[in-house]
Amino acid sequence: MAIQADTVQYGPWTEGVLYSNAVEDVGPKGLSDMWNMRIGSSGQVETRAGTASYQSAAALAGTPTITLSAEFKPNASTTYVVIAAGAALYYYNSGWSAITGALTITPGDTNTFESANCNGTLVATNGVDAPWKWTGTGNASALSVDGRFTTAKHMAWYDNRLWMANTNANTSQLWYSDIGDIEAWGATSFYNFQAEITALVPAQNALIVHTRDGISTLIPTGNTTIPYHRQQRTVEAGVNGLSTVSLPADVQLFLQDDGIYSWSGGAQVTKISYQLDDGYWPEINTSALANAFSIRYPDANEVWFFLPYGTGQTKPNHIVAYNTRYNCWSGPWEYAAGRSCVGLIAGKPHAGGYDGILYDMETGTSDNGSAISWSFTTGAPAPFGSDVRLRWLYARTYFDGAGDYYASVTQDSSGLIGTTEQLSLKSNSFVLGADALGAGILGTTRMIGRDTDLAGYDPHSSLKYSNGGINQVGTFRRIHLQYKPIGRKRRRARNS
Repeated sequence: MAIQADTVQYGPWTEGVLYSNAVEDVGPKGLSDMWNMRIGSSGQVETRAGTASYQSAAALAGTPTITLSAEFKPNASTTYVVIAAGAALYYYNSGWSAITGALTITPGDTNTFESANCNGTLVATNGVDAPWKWTGTGNASALSVDGRFTTAKHMAWYDNRLWMANTNANTSQLWYSDIGDIEAWGATSFYNFQAEITALVPAQNALIVHTRDGISTLIPTGNTTIPYHRQQRTVEAGVNGLSTVSLPADVQLFLQDDGIYSWSGGAQVTKISYQLDDGYWPEINTSALANAFSIRYPDANEVWFFLPYGTGQTKPNHIVAYNTRYNCWSGPWEYAAGRSCVGLIAGKPHAGGYDGILYDMETGTSDNGSAISWSFTTGAPAPFGSDVRLRWLYARTYFDGAGDYYASVTQDSSGLIGTTEQLSLKSNSFVLGADALGAGILGTTRMIGRDTDLAGYDPHSSLKYSNGGINQVGTFRRIHLQYKPIGRKRRRARNS
């Protein structure tokens, strides 16, 4: 006999995680909490991918900190993966091969390099060591800057010129090379700004310069006497170059002490991380945001921000991911040992560790052999309003068959004592010789629905799904919660 009940659907979760809202104010398309999970391309919530050493390479001797992760293509048919680790530079060739040559590379957890492919030459700088170059053959070597400066903190390749800024001589000075010649620097080829330069970001029609006083643009004029038109656009800007990222249509995302902002060319910047404000951002160690970094991950429609989370934490140990399709947030994703830098290699983020390993951040279902503990919690909207009491009956969860293991499902509300049950994530496919007759369904189903019991009387109910087993991932599409309306009833105050 059919059950007489109403239903409310949670998911797909296209609003992402909303840490700043009370659980009861998070709607059916939002989540109130996440841990090591992301919002997928269809609004599903799924376990983040695992991590593993690039090409299964062993840690470098001495376990140095990785301070550069770069994919370098000197020509259309050749690709190299290049890292800086401790006091050396390497490229991968069936193992890490040193290309340091006579260069001095200063070890240090925060001596992170910025780099760019300058028309077939890899150039990198970190504000500590002299800028260097590598063409893909032999060893790397020092980049000639005609003695204009010794070190530079930020760099960019734009308008067929190499740009370097925040030098040892002047933190507010921006130098540019001759067109097509990265080692020719005119005596007057520079711009002075009123404040320290914090980032250089090439965009479609301009070079974007972030300073302590705001964002300025340099736009080519076609005039050899005055080659660029300079204009200050905002009074706010990003805190560092490594955490400032460019998106299509000349949109930029960047960090400030109070959150993550967007700028699309006007006179104002827009905060996009309000959802993280109250329940997450206060635990970010803002005094260490100079060590944070970010990367755009086009294949996943995401921008990843690597952040130092926790009192006294200086190493970026969390990632929060901004979904550019739904303009929502996922995360955090935890990496207890931290990550030191990141680059896009073979289309996927690869992050350096403090342990001599370059990590592929999107591979497998474990973290280098360790379990990924994951969970997510729905909102608890009141289908009939917060003043109408409901009797909760059961929840039907739709998910992708993942394996022969379980997720723990916990019902929660301030007004009831809920249930905890185990939800089997095994697919409905029937395996001859492994499954008993009647235990499976012939064929496979992309989305599987199974029920878990609910209990109690309250206008609100959230559900938490979790798992801590190794290689036990989950992908959840939507949840239907069944209930019966009871009506409006007084709720007496409880004595303390």
